[in-house]
Amino acid sequence: MQTSLESLCAKYSSDKGGYIRHYERHFARFRDRPVRLLEMGVYRGASLLMWREYFARGLIAGLDLAPNPLKEAFDRIRFFQGSQDDEGLLDRIANEIAPEGFDIIIDDAAHIGHLATKSFDVLARRHLKSDGIYVVEDWGTGYWQDWPDGVPFTSVELGRNQSFGAGMVGLVKSFVDEVAWSDITHPRNGDLSLPVRPPLLSSVTVYPGVVFLTHA
Repeated sequence: MQTSLESLCAKYSSDKGGYIRHYERHFARFRDRPVRLLEMGVYRGASLLMWREYFARGLIAGLDLAPNPLKEAFDRIRFFQGSQDDEGLLDRIANEIAPEGFDIIIDDAAHIGHLATKSFDVLARRHLKSDGIYVVEDWGTGYWQDWPDGVPFTSVELGRNQSFGAGMVGLVKSFVDEVAWSDITHPRNGDLSLPVRPPLLSSVTVYPGVVFLTHA
């Protein structure tokens, strides 16, 4: 009998406990596959070990600004040090770990809008398989007034919802635009100055603090 992701989260003391039921729901279909997974922002490395055990046939890559937190080498885990907005590094990781594309990409790094946007633009557009999953954690920081790019929420009725396009909140709301691209560029009612193309995303599932995107 396979161990549940919730049990593995507890086993490795991962800090993803608040999101784990959502991960279990969205990742279950990948469990028995030889997945290629990238997680940006690995903290103490607990989640890398959790993903390694959950995806018994998977190859797990981790990226962080800090040095590798795992003090020993583990088979099927590869660590890279650097910034999540380093386009050359992201391309190199993808070419080395997942030349045919990642099945899963998780952004648990800086939680800063422009950095997360850069990661998404490089990885989701170039290196995520069709029907693959892209996850963005802790997007609610965009509402925090003490966060570097956060803007407090104010009433829409008062016309002062400045957080609408700010930081991580703005990024998450842009994902809805991506799903709706065919309507945005509709030949009769859309913006004809924009390029007509298939949408990059087929679905966006938003939960408090975490959003799951499916590549079209």
